[in-house]
Amino acid sequence: MTDIMAAASGWGRRFALVALSWALSGAAGAVELVPSNIVNAGLLSLPEPCRVSREELLQAEPTDNVWIGALSKTTWIVIALCEHHAYQATEVALRVEQRGGTVTSAVLAFPGWRESEETPWSYLGYQPWLTGWAGEVTGGRITLHYKGRGIGDCGELVTYDVTEPVVRIVDYRTKFECDGAYVDPETWDPVPQQVLDDYAPGFTDRRAGALLSAVILRWPRVDWMGHAIVRADLDGDGRQEQWIGGHSLNWDTDQSRYLLVRMQDGALRSWDFPIGPDTQAALCQPAASLVQEGGAGLAIDDGLCDRLRIGWDADRDTITADRN
Repeated sequence: MTDIMAAASGWGRRFALVALSWALSGAAGAVELVPSNIVNAGLLSLPEPCRVSREELLQAEPTDNVWIGALSKTTWIVIALCEHHAYQATEVALRVEQRGGTVTSAVLAFPGWRESEETPWSYLGYQPWLTGWAGEVTGGRITLHYKGRGIGDCGELVTYDVTEPVVRIVDYRTKFECDGAYVDPETWDPVPQQVLDDYAPGFTDRRAGALLSAVILRWPRVDWMGHAIVRADLDGDGRQEQWIGGHSLNWDTDQSRYLLVRMQDGALRSWDFPIGPDTQAALCQPAASLVQEGGAGLAIDDGLCDRLRIGWDADRDTITADRN
C-alpha cells in the first residue's frame, strides 16, 4: 500500500497532502479527483511490467490513459492502461481512499480462472491484470470482457465487486471453445460455483488489501492464493502476521515454485519451495492453500501430498518446514 506521507519528504510531502486534500474537497462540498492529483501525490504505484510498458511501448506521460471512477465521496477506483493489443487491452486498477488526513492507494488483485498441466484442478489465481475490455465503474462493479479471438466467439465475461479493498467475483461466464459461432457473452455458461466458493477471498478488509497490493508490486507475475490468506503469530512475538502463498513460474526455465510470504509491520519476507514428489520439502502441485493448525501453527496444503507444516526457528529467525 502506498501512503501519501511516504511518497515525498519535507515540504514536498506536506504540499502533496495539502494539494490533494484541496482537490478532493472541491467547491461547495463537491468531490473531484483528476489524474494529475494522483500522479503528483505519488499515488500511481504500478507493477513494474505495466510501468515499463507505459514508458517504453506506449510512450505515455504519467497522466495519460488514466481513468477515475468514484465509489463514494472518499473512495475511488483509478485505472491505468498498460498495453494495447489487437482487439483489447491490459490495464491495472488501484483503490484510492481518503481517511481523515491521509490518502492511500493500493493495487487491486483480480481473481481469474486458471487451468494448468501442473495442477490437478481448476483454481482462481489473483493478479493485477485486467486483460480484455474493462467497463466503467458502475454501482461498485467492473465488468471485464476478454476475447479469446478477435471475432469474439470465445473468452470470458467477469463481473467484479470492487466496493471493498479485496475484489470479489459477482458473476463469471466462459466459452472456452473457439468454434467460430458467436453468441452473446451474457449467455455463456457460468463457471462451477464450487470453484468460486472454494477460492473466494478469506479476508476483504484493508489489511488484506494492503497485503495483496504489496506482494503484487514485489512479484507482479505470481498467481496469488487470495482465498488462503492466514493471520497467525508464528514467531510468538504477540502480534499476528499476515501470510500468503502463490504460484511462481520462472519464464526462462518453465519451472514452478511455491512462494510463501510473510508481511509484518509493512515489511515482506519470502521463502520458496520446489514442486515435485521426490523432495521432502517440495509440494506436489503449486496451487496450494495455507491453513492454520494448532492455534498459531501454519501448514501448506496442496491437496495431494501430506501437509507441509511451517514452524518458526527463533534462533535462526526463519521458518522451519516438516511433514512429520
